[in-house]
Amino acid sequence: MRKHAATIVLVLCAIALGVWLYVDRDRVTEGERKRRENSVFVAWRRDELSQITVVHDGETLILQRERAAPGAPPKAEGKEGQWRMTSPREERADPVAVGRLLTTLEFATVARKVEDGAAQGLDAPRATGAVRMGGLEVPFVLGGASPRPEGSSYFRVGAEPVVVVGKELADALLASSDTYRDRAVVPYLANELARVEVKRESGGFVIERLDERSFRVAEAGVLASRQAVDRIWAALAEMRAEAFAKDADVERLTAHPTVTLVLTPKDAAKPPAELVVGEACPGHPADVIVLRKTPTRVAACAPKDVAHLLEATSASLVEKHLFPLHMDEIEELRLERTAPAEPVAPSTAPSAVEIARKGTGFRARAPFERDLTSGEAEAATELVTRIASLEVSTVTRGNGGAFPFVARVKVRFGDHEQIVEIAASGPTGRTTLRRVLDDARLEMDALAVRWLLPRETSLRSRTMLEGETRRPTRILLRCGTDQELVDRGEGFRLVSPAGYETDGSISQLVDGVLRGRVDGWVADVDDGSFGIAKDGCRVIFAFEDGNAPLTLAFSEERNGALYARIDPRPGVFLAPHALRDLAGAIYVNHGALRTEATRIERVRVTFEGKVVSPRTPTAFRDAVAALYAESVLALRRKPDGAPDLVIEVSLAEGGPPRRIACRPAPSKERRVCTIDGIDATFGVAAAKLAPFQPVVDAGPPDAGTATP
Repeated sequence: MRKHAATIVLVLCAIALGVWLYVDRDRVTEGERKRRENSVFVAWRRDELSQITVVHDGETLILQRERAAPGAPPKAEGKEGQWRMTSPREERADPVAVGRLLTTLEFATVARKVEDGAAQGLDAPRATGAVRMGGLEVPFVLGGASPRPEGSSYFRVGAEPVVVVGKELADALLASSDTYRDRAVVPYLANELARVEVKRESGGFVIERLDERSFRVAEAGVLASRQAVDRIWAALAEMRAEAFAKDADVERLTAHPTVTLVLTPKDAAKPPAELVVGEACPGHPADVIVLRKTPTRVAACAPKDVAHLLEATSASLVEKHLFPLHMDEIEELRLERTAPAEPVAPSTAPSAVEIARKGTGFRARAPFERDLTSGEAEAATELVTRIASLEVSTVTRGNGGAFPFVARVKVRFGDHEQIVEIAASGPTGRTTLRRVLDDARLEMDALAVRWLLPRETSLRSRTMLEGETRRPTRILLRCGTDQELVDRGEGFRLVSPAGYETDGSISQLVDGVLRGRVDGWVADVDDGSFGIAKDGCRVIFAFEDGNAPLTLAFSEERNGALYARIDPRPGVFLAPHALRDLAGAIYVNHGALRTEATRIERVRVTFEGKVVSPRTPTAFRDAVAALYAESVLALRRKPDGAPDLVIEVSLAEGGPPRRIACRPAPSKERRVCTIDGIDATFGVAAAKLAPFQPVVDAGPPDAGTATP
């Protein structure tokens, strides 16, 4: 018996403690009182909170916590369960508003103690109520306003002494029950819905769930655009109550709804929700009335834009991307041919290209098995990005018909896989594809389909001339104005046409080709379909070793894209538009219009035949010294029409003045200028010529002369 004595004593102590706690559960302990010495509520047991009651102005607000059943998964609102309003109406409570109330009650502090004899207004309180925490129920009374501090009130908790509390606590207890109503008008989350129907006088649409991630447009029978569906979810999320409409107004203002929604949940045990959008909400001109008729009735004032967000049509909802995925969602990509391609030129294209994400890079699974280099990984990122962003021109219902295909694309994200099958290209330059997810027939430009076919260049680094280290010594430009530039050790100089000073921006073209990058490789060989003509726009580079010149040849722009190749190297690529602009530029010095400030004796300006006065004595001199052209528009060709702006620059060293003549251009941001002695036409930014524009009436004849 003795050996069990200690155990028996411990058990008895535990029982005694349990009895004491049980008996004491409905009383405030001294420990609680000490810990909350300056708090309004001398006890606060957050985990045991079960009910808040507030009565004022003839209204009784009761908020009750719904706790999760033992063993049940936590509710969305948290492990403590959500709050419901049981009076003055039965509905879910707004968790944010309830959270603010609980925080206010818990952390309310005593503003000051009350002197005896003060008029406290507790006999006719403005609000009464109670907080229930397990077995403890704490009543409270909010009395009249206190003279200090400003906005304070008299307050008593249970049998505790009367204290003065701050404005925040009084405002929280006097708030209308509407403050704690759930602001969400739509009763179901997006992932709970099986069907959404939107009806309007001008039409409407219906989308139906295909799987856990996708919806289809019911009328068209094809996949609904993910972006468009997201806009629908945004509209439903915007249907939150800014205020609650009065019942007396609701029927009248929703008798002729602008929009009717019927939301059918996946769970057949749950009823559909019907909502209507009516007229402007009284007293809230920026809102409209949204009436939820089922499953429970709620009339709210919601932002009027919700109706506009639901103005989609069945046609506008159709998904025109191959896959309804973002680029960063695609974890694996496989391009494969299922039938031999018709050879148009020697090619070593693989039958399949497969990549998978690995960390921040990619690993190839076909046509080889290894981690990709940084250059290859960048190409893989570009490939995935292109495929995710490709859009088709038309989408039609497949109706389950046979679809012979020669290639296909597979993408995987998580446990899901999506496939697009590719038919042989036809003579029209269009290709038909089948999206397996919805059996839709897609049509797109055959050139864009090149991204979907396995190629030797699928994972090639985007460096345009990888491995090229030779120094170019001669450049021939054949993109508009024929030009020849030669570097004899002092930089490139324009030798044809002769007689012009060379612009240094030719170095940008050299760097753009020798060290530049393509926007993406699209083909291993040029089969003639890209529109790269032999005698079209091209740039020829010769090198100091005299061997193997390179020719960069461009296509005309097609659907916003520029294609190019570099002979004799293999591969066709998407060329940056900036590179084509450099190839077509005229490399005459853009600074030919300027004159160094130290050389200027005076500047005379006339505009539309009238002399212009400078804004400051040196304004014209400074503007001429900074006068650079954006571009050279033409050689040996003068613009039509008489100039409206003439700038005459007299030089300190003597001789005839330099005469610059400018005319308006089609673009307001640019003007066309020439200068005597240089047979060229320059494009000049209007801002560069703004200092020469008149701002006041012209003065005496010599007022336009500025002497530095």
